[in-house]
Amino acid sequence: SEQAVLIHTRFALRMILSAVILGSFTLLGVLGNAHADAASNKTEPNARDGKALSVFNVVTFPNVACGASTGYNGTCYTASECTSKGGTASGTCASSFGVCCVFNLACGASTTQNNTYAIISSYSTSSDADPCSYTVCKQNADVCKLRIDFDIMVLANPYSTTTAAADGPKVGDCFYDTLTVSNPGGTSPPIICGYNTGQHMFVPASAACNTINIDVDTGTTTTTRKWQIKVTQFECGNQMAPEMDCLQYFTAQTGTIATFNWDTTSTTVASTQVHLSNQYYDICFRRVRSYCSLCLSPQISSTIAKIASSYGLSTGSTEATVKSAFGTTCTGVTTQPAKAAYGDYIEIANLQPSIGTTGTITTASRLCGTVFSAASIATIAGATACTWAKPFKIGVHFDEGESLVSSEQAAKKFNLGENIGSTNIAAGGDGYGYSGFWLAYWMNAC
Repeated sequence: SEQAVLIHTRFALRMILSAVILGSFTLLGVLGNAHADAASNKTEPNARDGKALSVFNVVTFPNVACGASTGYNGTCYTASECTSKGGTASGTCASSFGVCCVFNLACGASTTQNNTYAIISSYSTSSDADPCSYTVCKQNADVCKLRIDFDIMVLANPYSTTTAAADGPKVGDCFYDTLTVSNPGGTSPPIICGYNTGQHMFVPASAACNTINIDVDTGTTTTTRKWQIKVTQFECGNQMAPEMDCLQYFTAQTGTIATFNWDTTSTTVASTQVHLSNQYYDICFRRVRSYCSLCLSPQISSTIAKIASSYGLSTGSTEATVKSAFGTTCTGVTTQPAKAAYGDYIEIANLQPSIGTTGTITTASRLCGTVFSAASIATIAGATACTWAKPFKIGVHFDEGESLVSSEQAAKKFNLGENIGSTNIAAGGDGYGYSGFWLAYWMNAC
């Protein structure tokens, strides 16, 4: 009848309009044509006698990231797909046609799913697996990078006793717990331990899969280990992932960066704050459009004596007074015990004091010591350092140990030891030579 045709036509139009508005659906519909033959209709000459075929439709949507009702990230699937893939539905997506499917790996499990979590809220040395391994495989051949976010990561601290020269070779070593990430066919990221909540790593996605391995010293129970790891897969060319082999990648115009095992919840720097040993990696920044220089400064910086700043790499100075150290002073060599302490440094191309200028070329690229400054003449006061060199990148170079002197020595051997006591920290913004760094960064407009 004409009414039936009208109803089916309106229904089809509504479905098509919904697909246009949502933008992520594909509507496959078949709508029968109504046929009329007025001549054969003897009772109603002006009516159309036809038959409308039923409407068949299949709604599809992309399996994109979604926000789960639990606060986690998930992937948008149909309810049946989520169940079959081993996920847990948490909220809806795709205008309620799909569910936000969250994947949580258990120790020893593997996955190909994007936005996968590995969560242990309180590790039990008696019942949880040791080591605990998670294997992540590419979801498809187009995946190039894995981003591993340590939303929560608390393991046993590294060796952090700095009271004697004999401690030097051990400071920063992960003696008790270790976290490693595999990179088949390439250089693996450095071993980490301690407090790393908020940190992240990028690794090449391997055709042979990548494994995150957490090895716990079950005899050490003073630390409540816990972790929440999120793994995100990025396809080649995604601008949220680095093109270069950068372990860390920052995309915001401003933010902070820190060495692994830096407790970023603290507003002061403790004398027990130590960076990890054998750390060699690059930190990269995606340059924001129309921003041409990158500047850095310690996140914690004090003008009060005996209060340490959040920067300290190798020895305090080459002089009797603590001053900044840079350039060729930062040799990358630590000689123990208490012989030379210049083994740790960061490298930033074309480093300049303050904001600098685009046309200035400097030879200084290495920074070490306990005073953060790129001034060409060693200074007692910390200051902002900047670079116009692109791409924006910081190279981290930490060797296997620290050079320490006895903290009870009367003489200030700033060129030999990294463990000068807090009583010798000046008001200019000195730090502990073994602490590492927690720096604020920002980009400046061209």
